[in-house]
Amino acid sequence: MKRRTSALAIVLAAVATMAAPSFAQDLSGEWQFKRKAREGYHTGTLVIDKDGQVRQRGRSPLQDYFQCGHVVAAGGKVEIVFTSVKSGRGYSIDHFYCTVQSESALSCFNIDGIGKEGDLFRLERTRRTQASPDGQMDDVCPARERPQV
Repeated sequence: MKRRTSALAIVLAAVATMAAPSFAQDLSGEWQFKRKAREGYHTGTLVIDKDGQVRQRGRSPLQDYFQCGHVVAAGGKVEIVFTSVKSGRGYSIDHFYCTVQSESALSCFNIDGIGKEGDLFRLERTRRTQASPDGQMDDVCPARERPQV
């Protein structure tokens, strides 16, 4: 009886471990956020493509800004790493550290060039995108050239 219980526990643990990465690996789509930052609330939209590239349009109390980057997902953890920013007044590039809550929700915090912002915020998927969203936000991040095979 102990063997069956142990085997069942191992199987359940394996299934639970495999469930988290499946959410993390399918992040493509449009995501919305509202987060508290040093100078007030930021709101915005992220578009993540099937290749893990991310484009963001954001608005702070001071300005609109745009960021480009990529997503790194491992297990139930997701990092959204912005590598470039366009803004009118200067902006410290964001780096979101997230935990998968569900297929449509991430709980995140931000660390930028100034340091860690204390408040957690949610990213909520508003729309799934099956194909790469080339053409969406091309004014923010130019479409990447596809490698020729």
